[in-house]
Amino acid sequence: MADDDEEAVPVANKSKKLLFIGIIAVVLLAAAGGGAWFFLFSGGEEVVVDPDAPPPVAPREPVQYMELSPAFIVNFPHQGRQRFMQATVTIMARDAEALQAVTQHMPVIRHNLINLLSAQLILVFEDPAGIERLRQMATDEVNQVLQREIGRDGIEQLLFTNFVMQ
Repeated sequence: MADDDEEAVPVANKSKKLLFIGIIAVVLLAAAGGGAWFFLFSGGEEVVVDPDAPPPVAPREPVQYMELSPAFIVNFPHQGRQRFMQATVTIMARDAEALQAVTQHMPVIRHNLINLLSAQLILVFEDPAGIERLRQMATDEVNQVLQREIGRDGIEQLLFTNFVMQ
């Protein structure tokens, strides 16, 4: 009977070791499965918004150009002589609806631009800064027409693509 007790103790130690290893293996597998589930099915990283950061910029539409043809030809007196100015104008916009409105309201836009250009003195045209001011005034003039007709500005710039004075 003493031999049976001696054989039972090593078998009991072995089964305790196997039970302990089994429990550890189950805990490790549960931890690995829980970690995998957390990384795969969690909502992702939490986004922290910095209140001082500038707002994100919305993607911009591609630039579209529209040439106003025929070219603008205006005359004005200077030192007792009749002077002429010819300007080819192109409108730059990112809004297709605004360009459609420019096409629709072209007579009003051309009229306003001819009045603006013919009211300028020769001194405006002799100075590059004067030409830039005139370009900005012409841009504002077109945007004013769009503001009245569609309720908002629609063009970014009015460009002089050809500018001749005589």
